[in-house]
Amino acid sequence: MTDGGAVYRVLIVEDEVDIAEELSEMLGEELSDLGTLDIHVENDFDEAERLLETQPFDLVVLDVRDATRGGSTAHPNLQGRELYDRIAKTRWVPVVFCTGLAEQVNDLAQPPLIQVVPKNRLDDAVTAIREGLESGVPVLTRHITALVDEHVRGFLRDEIAPNWDRLEAVDRSQIAPVLVHRLAAWLKENAAEALGAALGSSEDRVMGHASTARMYLMPPVTKHVTAADILRDPQDGWWLVLTPACDLYEDLLSGGNRAAKAEYVRLAKAVPLSEAPLIARWVEAGSPIKGSKERNAALEMFRDNNARYRILPKYLDIPDLLVDFEIVQSVPLAEVRSWTQVATLDSPFAEAMLTSHGHSVARIGTPVVDYENIKQSLGLDGKGKAAEQKPVPNPRTTTKDAKQS
Repeated sequence: MTDGGAVYRVLIVEDEVDIAEELSEMLGEELSDLGTLDIHVENDFDEAERLLETQPFDLVVLDVRDATRGGSTAHPNLQGRELYDRIAKTRWVPVVFCTGLAEQVNDLAQPPLIQVVPKNRLDDAVTAIREGLESGVPVLTRHITALVDEHVRGFLRDEIAPNWDRLEAVDRSQIAPVLVHRLAAWLKENAAEALGAALGSSEDRVMGHASTARMYLMPPVTKHVTAADILRDPQDGWWLVLTPACDLYEDLLSGGNRAAKAEYVRLAKAVPLSEAPLIARWVEAGSPIKGSKERNAALEMFRDNNARYRILPKYLDIPDLLVDFEIVQSVPLAEVRSWTQVATLDSPFAEAMLTSHGHSVARIGTPVVDYENIKQSLGLDGKGKAAEQKPVPNPRTTTKDAKQS
């Protein structure tokens, strides 16, 4: 995905001037179909860092070793990697490492957004740069940044400024959380539509995806397993975490000492909807349009008050899934930690899913009570108004008393 006709700004950070110039010429010739390319070559790593802090670039080509600093072959100066670490924290953009020391950064490769190519294969570098620009990240970065900046400015202008006389007396540290939570709420409600419009998508298409996307946090917010996580086991099976988040909260091994309370994780089985037994039976029956018991049974899975099943709609690499609360397993947390966290259900979908499971296991069956006599006494049975029906004698009134009255 590219922004047709847009100017893409590419920064080449390379201490060898001849290589930088050759790559610059190749990009201008071979990537002209993407739009206008504004290519800036910088031979000094420190200056490159200053440029990245103050100017927007869509992609950076980085060398690893800065020869101008006298780094030896045995102990190369890995300033390129250090520069990547710094810019990734302040202004993240796709990066192509074009270097003679590829082994020093191969562990960073995440194509097409982070790629590593040998310096003696500039054709491969051109291909990698094309893939980085066509990934759509540069376009998304521009529009998301503009969208967030616009709303922050508007919020400060329309909400903070008029209420500053009330806010200035409070602890200044409390203003930041207000801004963050308000911004997050606005983005959740409006950003998908606004961003989709900025990218040229139709409103129906954007909102159709947005309504489904609101169910999922992808990738998951927490690094540790938590409630309402959607997991994949080593056999590619799908599962939904039912254990409360408070029992699973833990610090990562990299720091902290809070350990999860739960030794086992309670998981509900989820299967691709196309593989669900009730769907399979409907298909085997010839997929009748209406009237069959197989079709009616399949439709029961979609009822909001169904005690056994819940549907998770398809989004990105998550297929349409059927969660079955009657297929629940407890698996050691130590084992589940190695499974793949695909997504976490967002609020209020997470709470609704966990509540549904609670209702499923805690429901109490009761006999059917006949209320016809009560409805009849109130005239709600359709046979006449209550006032027109023969009054019921007061149980304390005798027959003699009734005649005298």
